[in-house]
Amino acid sequence: MCNFETGPQEAGANNKADEQANERAALEAAINYAIQCARETGILGAGDALEEARRNLSRAILT
Repeated sequence: MCNFETGPQEAGANNKADEQANERAALEAAINYAIQCARETGILGAGDALEEARRNLSRAILT
């Protein structure tokens, strides 16, 4: 007989947590890419304005 470390419920919960972590990482990467593009084109200004835009995007999208 095989002993598994996790049962079906735990495996499902772990899989969902991994999916959520991957989704969050992808959203963070998209935000960082958008801010990098804005920095390169000078759309939002520089420095503090870009950091504030990144914080606002993160707050709006990730919470």
